[in-house]
Amino acid sequence: MNTELPEKNFIYFIKSNSKIFTYSIAVLILLTVIFSWFIYESKQEKIKISEDFVRAQVLINNNNKNDAKEILKGIVEKKNTVYSSLSLFLLIDKKLIEDKNIVLSYFDLLIDNNSYSEEDEGLLRLKKAIYISDNKKEQEILELLNPIINSNSVWKTQALKFLGDFYYSTSQFKKAKQYYSLLLQDDNQDISKEDINRKINSIKNE
Repeated sequence: MNTELPEKNFIYFIKSNSKIFTYSIAVLILLTVIFSWFIYESKQEKIKISEDFVRAQVLINNNNKNDAKEILKGIVEKKNTVYSSLSLFLLIDKKLIEDKNIVLSYFDLLIDNNSYSEEDEGLLRLKKAIYISDNKKEQEILELLNPIINSNSVWKTQALKFLGDFYYSTSQFKKAKQYYSLLLQDDNQDISKEDINRKINSIKNE
């Protein structure tokens, strides 16, 4: 009697809540289908974006720059963590967009996209700083690069060198020396310390 009672209670519980169990199973199946569809669509979109990027490169090589520009702009706006930044850099390198405000809006669109890794965001910040350096926007450049300089980013050396060169080119030699001196303390072998020392020595003569 005592062993059968729990079984009867369980069977009764199942029967009395059969609609709830059926509904729960149906919802679970539906969610599984939706999730699988989302994964599939996401994968297909990534494939299409990569194909569009290659197609844009081919169009550029064939001197069909207008069509290439529209394709690359579309990729940038999709905020894909790989191809959107590559597309923006290609638009800049090939000078496909004359309006600098559009380019800057694309930089902001990608930098504000939180799905980028710290290093990828650092590269975007460095590229934007280089892009706006012609306008001598010192404060904005510092705001872009200070997070890189104050970290262990792989772009730290390039950021220091860029700032040193920026201030050197604008005859702000005291600031240039400050960043060049920090650069000499870096162990990175990709920089020419001989060139840095030459610039520091020329500053002393100013």
